[in-house]
Amino acid sequence: MNAKSAISKEIFAPHDERMLGAVQVKRRTKKKIPFLATGGQGEYLTYICLSVLSFSICSVTNKKPAQASITKVKQFEGSTSFVRRTQWMLEQLRQVNGIDPNRDSPEFDLLFENAFDQWVANTASEKCTFFQVLHHTCQRYLTDKKPEFINCQSKIMGG
Repeated sequence: MNAKSAISKEIFAPHDERMLGAVQVKRRTKKKIPFLATGGQGEYLTYICLSVLSFSICSVTNKKPAQASITKVKQFEGSTSFVRRTQWMLEQLRQVNGIDPNRDSPEFDLLFENAFDQWVANTASEKCTFFQVLHHTCQRYLTDKKPEFINCQSKIMGG
């Protein structure tokens, strides 16, 4: 079983969530560590995952309410299991920055209401696929404030 299938089964399925997409990432810039750092847990892999929590169809509106979220999942060295770390509701996403619309680049930024992270995906194509799923999910599940997609190639936006 590949890592993404394992994440879906281990992290999301038990909570009635469906993983829509995931991208393996590394930080583009070092995170500032507070002076009272508790010590790292060694090497790890990080995944940014997009999921929806499914509910049954509402009989009044005939619409299927869902909550979409972006979750950071880690797998620590020597472990076969995954750990759910930070999670943001899709409504908290303010901006998706593809860094360079003129070339296939694996770098991207995610800006949330209360957080900002700079990432590098394993490959530019993996980032592109994740962005396509993220853009489609935002169009489908967000009615009001949709995040701004900047510096993204037109193929990501369906162009």
